[in-house]
Amino acid sequence: MITLAYTPFIDALPLHEAWFLLIVPMTIFLAIGYKAVRCSNMKHYPKEVVIFIVQILGVMALLAIGFTIFVNVLVPMIAPMSS
Repeated sequence: MITLAYTPFIDALPLHEAWFLLIVPMTIFLAIGYKAVRCSNMKHYPKEVVIFIVQILGVMALLAIGFTIFVNVLVPMIAPMSS
């Protein structure tokens, strides 16, 4: 049954090829919420949120690079597959 109204939790958006891009808004909302609770002085709030966003995305990028190198370079050296 096709409806004209969009039901977000029942009909998910077709983002199967770009699911990893959703890390960016998730990180932004996480940083906003976390720093809203943890920030002692709201004068520094925007700066701390931006720093936290950059830290999270930077560490995720470094982890992705590290795991890619590990899986593609080190694992074949440790356990070579006989062909």
